[in-house]
Amino acid sequence: MRREILICVALSVLTLAAFWPVGQLGFMLFDDHDYVTENPNVQAGITADSFRWAFTTAHASNWHPVTWLSHMLDFQLFGLDPSGHHWVNLGFHIANTVLLFVVLRELTQTVWRSALVAALFALHPMRVESVAWISERKDVLSVFFAMLTLWAWARYAQRVTGDKWQVAGSGKTVRDSFMSRVTCHMSPYYCLALIFFALGLMSKPMLVTLPVILLLLDFWPLKRMSRDEGRGTRADSKNIPQLSTFNHLLFEKLPFAVLSLASCIVTVWAQDRGGAVVAIDRLSWCWRVADSLVFYAAYLGKIIWPQNLAIFYPYIHIPVWQFVCMGLVPVLITIFCIRRARSQPWLLAGWCWFVVMLLPVIGLVQVGMQSIADRYTYLPAIGLFIVVAWGMAGLASLSKQWRTGMVLAATALIAACLLDTRHQLHYWRDNVTLFGRAAEVTQQDNSMSNFLLGNAYAEAGDMEAAARCFRKALEVAPDFEQAHDQLGQVLAQQNKYAEAEAQFGEILARNPYSANAHKHLGNVLVREEKYAEAEAEYSNALMIKPGDAGIEKALAIANLKAENDQKLPGLYSALKILPTAETHTEIAVILAVKEQYPDAIGHYLEALRLRPDSSDVLNNLAWLLATCTDANIRNGAQAVKYAERACELTHYHMTPMVGTLAAAYAEAGRFDEAIATAKKACALAAAAGDQNLLQRNQELLVLYRAHQPYRETTNP
Repeated sequence: MRREILICVALSVLTLAAFWPVGQLGFMLFDDHDYVTENPNVQAGITADSFRWAFTTAHASNWHPVTWLSHMLDFQLFGLDPSGHHWVNLGFHIANTVLLFVVLRELTQTVWRSALVAALFALHPMRVESVAWISERKDVLSVFFAMLTLWAWARYAQRVTGDKWQVAGSGKTVRDSFMSRVTCHMSPYYCLALIFFALGLMSKPMLVTLPVILLLLDFWPLKRMSRDEGRGTRADSKNIPQLSTFNHLLFEKLPFAVLSLASCIVTVWAQDRGGAVVAIDRLSWCWRVADSLVFYAAYLGKIIWPQNLAIFYPYIHIPVWQFVCMGLVPVLITIFCIRRARSQPWLLAGWCWFVVMLLPVIGLVQVGMQSIADRYTYLPAIGLFIVVAWGMAGLASLSKQWRTGMVLAATALIAACLLDTRHQLHYWRDNVTLFGRAAEVTQQDNSMSNFLLGNAYAEAGDMEAAARCFRKALEVAPDFEQAHDQLGQVLAQQNKYAEAEAQFGEILARNPYSANAHKHLGNVLVREEKYAEAEAEYSNALMIKPGDAGIEKALAIANLKAENDQKLPGLYSALKILPTAETHTEIAVILAVKEQYPDAIGHYLEALRLRPDSSDVLNNLAWLLATCTDANIRNGAQAVKYAERACELTHYHMTPMVGTLAAAYAEAGRFDEAIATAKKACALAAAAGDQNLLQRNQELLVLYRAHQPYRETTNP
């Protein structure tokens, strides 16, 4: 036990050393907004409503409620600080590594081979995507429950002997019958395995093939399909023949299969509802199978020689001879493993583990636009590592020299994996580097990689580089609607309005029912102060997508700006005749909507000069200074000063003014006071029965708890 504990500690330390840089990584543009940064349900934490949402939503084209709950808990603990989310991912990966060693040790009664498999699993460079990507919590979480399932199954299976069923913990056996099988299924470890499996499926449905893996373990290493009185599990010392009736083994897996079937149905529903299932009706099943064989070869090649790893691998056209050769590789390996099954059962078991665990994502039903993905190998690769470890052990048994050579080879392999993993983590340091690497190692003219890189540049504020990437994506794929849309928005930010309109026009020429294109075209027209045309585009968008809050807000702002343009000349004329605080305030409000912030502040200050104790003016000025998108305008200290005065004048009884004070505290970096004040605003809104104000302040409270100030923009 002391040796095994030391091995667990060593595995944990090595894994921590390899993945230590993840603590300094941020959020990725790819999926992290869906899972954390822009997901209000996750940011609400674990509440009755969010719990209900987790079990009923198909958001992000998946049904994985346990994963959603884990993200909610993380947000409660860490807010929008990405390091905490990353450390939790790494913690699960370390736990999975230790559990894998424990499970293999339990199943095979070997130590060093099990340790080598666990080390390769922990340190292989293709693990980086699952660990360093916050959105892939579903990977590490589902495998955590998968390992617990295998552990409980190993404990259960070791208590079934011969043609009798030994009831765990009782020391009694009952003869084979239908009732005896049911009694066996009620054993504690069996029930635990079933519970862990259900939790794993609710973390990521890729575990649907795990019942086949349980049957595979009956073949090796449990040897429950043979009557040979040889080495088996803990029953060996008694020389009791292993369970041989195949029907019994199938019956054991029936509840697991039912859970898998239910998960498949729910997953297809969720992915179809989210639009993630790619239409492949043009491909016959023969072509899909052929593609799948090629993908198996591609995965095998990446695991054996992990170079040119990327977050996105597009479909590529390869020569026919290469396609045929790659497709033959998994077929020939399967034939070889079958022929060696009697003398080297671990060979067939490991290869079948790899093949079976990849089945849900191998392309028979295509989900997403990628051909393969590193994250998909997180669990399947264990099968290949079993083949490597047991194969090296076989060579080591030949002679002392071979044993020394295999020890050195295993050490070198582990060291190489650790160093390559640290190298791969450098590419995850920011979005531009990550997606730039994907564009570099896949194809320079790959549309999706360039699109993702364009998004990264836009997020970093480099609009010229972003526009170049989107144009490059469109050169390869002229019908790429999202690239047109993103390019249009980038051009609008560069004040190239005519070119931006042309991009949205390209989308609408192909798809007149694109609500986003109508909305974004409306945004450009608002920037050009063509309010009537903008209102028409927003109205078209609402006809396509009725009830959309974002479009309704954009339409309301366009209407307001159109009215303000008509009102402003009259207000300036009135100001010349009789300067009043009210007129200055009305002008300031209009100028703030038009994003003429310095002039707006000037009019607010003039209104305060004329009426120093106007709580409304104090509140409006404080809100602008606290939440303006222009960093040159924001001033947290001044915002707090004006907001505190407004609250003093109203005795802290007005919900909007207390909410403004909370926003001012947040801008000043005084988040503890911001949280306390926002809670007071929520209480005031609840007491007044104002649900809209209550919801608004609750949303702001989530931001303040994450140590994030609020930014308001009037630009739709």
